[in-house]
Amino acid sequence: MDSSKFVELMLDLHNKYGNALGINDVYAYSALGRVIKAVGTVIISPNSPMLLAKAPRSISMYLLGNGSVLALTDLPISVEALRNCVGERVEVTNDLYKPPSTLVAINATKCQDAIYRVVKDVGRKYGINLEVWLTSELGMEGVKVVYRGGIKDLKHLVRLVILMTALTNVRGNGNVDSVFKLIGDLMRKY
Repeated sequence: MDSSKFVELMLDLHNKYGNALGINDVYAYSALGRVIKAVGTVIISPNSPMLLAKAPRSISMYLLGNGSVLALTDLPISVEALRNCVGERVEVTNDLYKPPSTLVAINATKCQDAIYRVVKDVGRKYGINLEVWLTSELGMEGVKVVYRGGIKDLKHLVRLVILMTALTNVRGNGNVDSVFKLIGDLMRKY
């Protein structure tokens, strides 16, 4: 995928699904970096049907030089909530500005935590490989739901946004069933 196609998909997401999904706005632009070729931000209204807790959300997306997409959103739980986890170090260079910076995170590859299992299981069920990252970088600290991969078309992007946004409703084991129901209802529609 090239940067113009990425920007077009992001704008189509807002234009065609913005009202129905409660997407307030989308920012998308091409970049001149070697690593990051384009940037997109999806801003979700607190009144979105994808949210149970009425708090605004956002998803940051980056088109990388290899044509894959990196998408991140906050998972509103504390790092301490994830117990007995192991993972691998991940580094992503941000060359949008000079000097370039590097985001360092831990991709949790194995966890005994229920929330981790919810993210992995829901992604697997809908064919979207989601990851849980722990970050400590200034401005990016916390637990993230992350997608690394390609975006086939607008429908794939819509389903990715639905999954990532709906998963931000997970706060603990108590509301998992309501989140599963919400995701199921939305995925049947879209």
